[in-house]
Amino acid sequence: MPDPIGQARQLPQYFGVLPEYRGLRPGRQLWRAAMHWEHANGADYQLLQTTASGASDQLCQAEGLADLGFVCTTIV
Repeated sequence: MPDPIGQARQLPQYFGVLPEYRGLRPGRQLWRAAMHWEHANGADYQLLQTTASGASDQLCQAEGLADLGFVCTTIV
């Protein structure tokens, strides 16, 4: 999907891993497959959303991605 200045962006993919499968790397495999698809289909960048300090945030950090800050935080 093009962004406002015309660059191709890959929107976030939403998936979860059941607790009993965490540590077995299915989340990492899904994320890497999405990154491969993005690259193969010409996206300039990908938007990612995580829960601060959650499993998805830890995955992104382990993959070498940097946190760009928070858009919104809510404590329920």
